Amino acid sequence: MIATTKTKTTMVMLLMMFSSLFLTCTSGFIITVERITYNNNNNNDHSLFLLNSRMIQQTPTTTKAIMRERTLSIASSSILTSSTCLRMCQLLGMNCATPTDFTFSLKGFCKRGGDTDIHSDGWGVAFYEGKGLRQFHDREPASTSPMATFLQSTSIQTLNMMSHLRYATVGGVELSNVHPFCREMWGINFAFAMNGDIPLFKHRPQAKLTALSSSASSSASSSLIIDHDDTDIDDDNPKYYHPVGGTDSEAAFCAILNALRNDYQTLPSLPVLKAALQQLCDEIIRYDPQQTIMNFLLTCGPDNLWVYSYPGARPGSTVWNGLHYTTRSYPFSEHTSLCDVDYDIDFSTTNGINDCVSIIATLPLTDNEDWVEIQKGELIVFDQGSPHTTSKSLFEIELLGHGLKPSSVFDKPILENDMKQFDIDPDSFYQGSYI
Repeated sequence: MIATTKTKTTMVMLLMMFSSLFLTCTSGFIITVERITYNNNNNNDHSLFLLNSRMIQQTPTTTKAIMRERTLSIASSSILTSSTCLRMCQLLGMNCATPTDFTFSLKGFCKRGGDTDIHSDGWGVAFYEGKGLRQFHDREPASTSPMATFLQSTSIQTLNMMSHLRYATVGGVELSNVHPFCREMWGINFAFAMNGDIPLFKHRPQAKLTALSSSASSSASSSLIIDHDDTDIDDDNPKYYHPVGGTDSEAAFCAILNALRNDYQTLPSLPVLKAALQQLCDEIIRYDPQQTIMNFLLTCGPDNLWVYSYPGARPGSTVWNGLHYTTRSYPFSEHTSLCDVDYDIDFSTTNGINDCVSIIATLPLTDNEDWVEIQKGELIVFDQGSPHTTSKSLFEIELLGHGLKPSSVFDKPILENDMKQFDIDPDSFYQGSYI
């Protein structure tokens, strides 16, 4: 059904009317309202409102309304260009205490790649097998991708994984722009996936991050002006990593790795790495705190999943882009159901007392679990399926052997020295005051 109007009032009334109608039915519906602003040959702006419904096999209370906005240029009744700029990508992460199958979450997540949502410009997944990293990327929508169907139907267990559904805003729809992005540093496989909009790297893809450099004093760091040196000739801060595609996400990932590699000649402990990543994130945000939206998943080996959120909505959009997580532990729920597909599972029959799993997603994947929204500017480290935010808890993870696991050529951090940086007494710590 197509309706034209000069105001938003008609759209709202239509949405309310259709929502009311569908809620009385015995099956759930996906209701889509798409506002298309277009310019015709006479340079007059007009709006079309397209209402579309699709029945899903869920309860009536799961009826959903999705508003989409895009701009079209139309000449001689032919669509020339299409730009959808108010939505963003979606993220999925999983971190576990024991090797765990991720097919349940992936099944619901992939539906958002062109079926229950519009993130159809490619998708990817990365997960660890020991120190190795398996990667699958596809420029096709996840909801129809044969590769995604294969992974959803194959039992694959891992401690650490991430997936990404792309909604192209920066960079073309091509395989080189599909997340997650992966690089080797310190003999470790790093992976990165992001949802957001980073003005710094949209304007200067080759910008360098200098918050960790020895020349930046602690007093100046709070008002640091980022050095936009686009050249590679810099003896103090050489660039080892470069984007392959054209996204601001990959540019940010490479800039973060370059800054870390230049600053640390020996491996940092987890608390030191967390403090460094927080500084780098603050530096990226400081360039344009009003327009920057940055939510990312970062892995640096098979144990830890680093999750950062600086949420927001694009100008003119009500779509909130943030991150949420839920933690499943013993005793497990007997009935957990997905939001995007009529599918549920009894985790009490598949998990034991030693299992613990955290799921991180842009929007909650299940409708009967407690999901926590990550706070603005918060950086959380997930290990063994649990969230960690304090230096003490990260040193405890180090003692479990879950710190960075490099190749043998890199020296490991001296934890006692790092503890003193965080006002932790090593003797008290090792005697069990904090563990």
